[in-house]
Amino acid sequence: MKPSIRIFALLLAVCFVLAGCSSPASSGAGGSGAASLPASSGSSGGTSLPASSGSSGGTSLPAASAAPDASSVGGADAASPGQRYAFAIRDARNPEDNEYVEIVSGDAEADPFFAVNPNGVTSEEAAGSIDMMLQVLGVDAASLDAYAFSVSLMNVRAYAIGVFKPAEGKADAVMAALEEYVSLQQQAFDQYLEDQYAVAKGALLRTLPGGEIALVMCEGAPDIMTALEQALAK
Repeated sequence: MKPSIRIFALLLAVCFVLAGCSSPASSGAGGSGAASLPASSGSSGGTSLPASSGSSGGTSLPAASAAPDASSVGGADAASPGQRYAFAIRDARNPEDNEYVEIVSGDAEADPFFAVNPNGVTSEEAAGSIDMMLQVLGVDAASLDAYAFSVSLMNVRAYAIGVFKPAEGKADAVMAALEEYVSLQQQAFDQYLEDQYAVAKGALLRTLPGGEIALVMCEGAPDIMTALEQALAK
């Protein structure tokens, strides 16, 4: 074979080899495109997917899932006062609300959290929601030794259930704030939604034997208040 033909054949072979090596990279089956596939399927995007399913919100979800266990027979003594109030609200209210509406639990010198967290809200999202709820209630968390509450921020539902243990000397201020909240809810629904106005007008607010202030503003308020009194008297 002439040298020129051999050189040409060798160059042609090199071209075939180079073409074969470059094709996997361009196909993206496992080369340079691998990083984008997990992101779209949810693997490398693990931060967002678990947040929606509840796994990345590890701070809040264990609290939500641990709450029923801690309040089971023989385990309630391990709960903080705020958690105990949250368990009482959970057990007293309509079971359907436990499937959709969070319950906040808080204690002095401890960050509040969702003790009942059916929607898998992350701890970061919960912090903002809890601040907003406290503002709506008009209650300063610094004036409380312990508390738990569930409140609707929607303007189409009059709904709030809470147990608040005022700090020393703060009982009057807490009661006044909750009375103002109930009054504002009644004004908001007057001439707006007749059924929700009736719920707001039927709100119950009373001081319990242990010094807690209980608020119940929802359908079936008398029965729920009775259940709270019985649970917290134990």
